[in-house]
Amino acid sequence: MSLSSSVTPAPSLGMGLQTYRGSCSCGAVRFEVDFDPGEGTNRCNCTACTKSAWWGIYVKPEAFRLLSGGDKVRDYSRAEAVHVQFCGVCGNRLFGYGNLPELGGAYGSVNVNCLDGVDLTGIQVTYLDGRHDTWATLAVAPYVNPFSA
Repeated sequence: MSLSSSVTPAPSLGMGLQTYRGSCSCGAVRFEVDFDPGEGTNRCNCTACTKSAWWGIYVKPEAFRLLSGGDKVRDYSRAEAVHVQFCGVCGNRLFGYGNLPELGGAYGSVNVNCLDGVDLTGIQVTYLDGRHDTWATLAVAPYVNPFSA
């Protein structure tokens, strides 16, 4: 049996507001989020985002719903206005929340790497310079999935 015959391609992202489900790698924490992939995503080069492979989207708090595993969620915060939630079992950084005027006030964020069964090929990624606290746009490019067929 060849590897390619046993791999089922992931569904592609649709355009327009849709609901997506996500989870940590061990499955202890599950969530869903409503977002429009056409609005793009962000990747930051700060050490926290780089080392945890954070690739995020921002949504209004009501667009995010924790489905299970609330008792497993742990919090990490570098600033009072920014909280990152991770699974206390497997350690995956899943989502976050905060309140920043630069983002329009209260917000939620989701690590799109934690969405279940979705091919992110083609989604726009804005690369930001968080490492130097400038938040300047370094590049904007569509994501190319190196693992898709």
